[in-house]
Amino acid sequence: MSKKSLQDLRREVSGFTDEIRRELKEHVSEIRENLDRQVTRLRAEVEDVKEELERRFGTDDSHVVFRALPKPRRLNMPLTEVLERRQTRRTFSDEPLSDLDMATILWAADGINRSSGRRTTPTALDWRETDIYLLKSNGIWRWVPEKNGLLFCELADLRSETFFAAPHLKVAPVHIVYVSNRPRTETLISRLGEGVVEKLRHSAWTPEKLEEMRTRSMIIDVGAKIQAVYMAAAAMDLSCVARTGFDAHHVERILRLQKGESVVAIQTLGYRPNSILDAIK
Repeated sequence: MSKKSLQDLRREVSGFTDEIRRELKEHVSEIRENLDRQVTRLRAEVEDVKEELERRFGTDDSHVVFRALPKPRRLNMPLTEVLERRQTRRTFSDEPLSDLDMATILWAADGINRSSGRRTTPTALDWRETDIYLLKSNGIWRWVPEKNGLLFCELADLRSETFFAAPHLKVAPVHIVYVSNRPRTETLISRLGEGVVEKLRHSAWTPEKLEEMRTRSMIIDVGAKIQAVYMAAAAMDLSCVARTGFDAHHVERILRLQKGESVVAIQTLGYRPNSILDAIK
């Protein structure tokens, strides 16, 4: 290869490198702007949740509002083994779940696993319409995935009010309540999609069909979270049972839910008992 051709090649490489650098700078700037917008939006959402809960429950101790949880621990059990271990267990120790274990379970159910803010479990059209409440001996709490922590709602132990005839569940330290928020399903993307379907299949598209689709989607979204918790519980050797045997209207009242919010399921969680005596306290 001649000296001139080498120089030409170097100039081409240099020009190509400069072009890549310019593009990277543009993308970095765009990414930073997007992240700034996301951070601003997430902060606003958290503040909105705080204000909503304060209006709904009130507070006698307003400085104790948010409880940060530790970073969830990594679960290294192979997927096949997790699926082999997954099972429903209805006996519990009354030992409180540690913050680390609670953070790991909640991250599995509805945690943030990407810089875009997307979640560990799917939701139809990214609605993110499911809210998670915890009923514990020290009150009602609401999970805030954007902050990896819990917002305090009310100092009341309401665990025993979430089942009909299952007294053995009384000792379990945590009941996870899955609440669907229907207004969040009415997004711009949803409306655009519905408009397209209505034009293509007008005769088959009715308000009743639309409501049925939304209901199915919300139930499936909760089901995905329940299975994620089951799998995490299997990897952590915890007792876990999902259930629908409760008075939904009563649970909605004690959570002071608003119009458009409904309880879909409850999942009871805790450590396995050391002996039969632990499970009958």
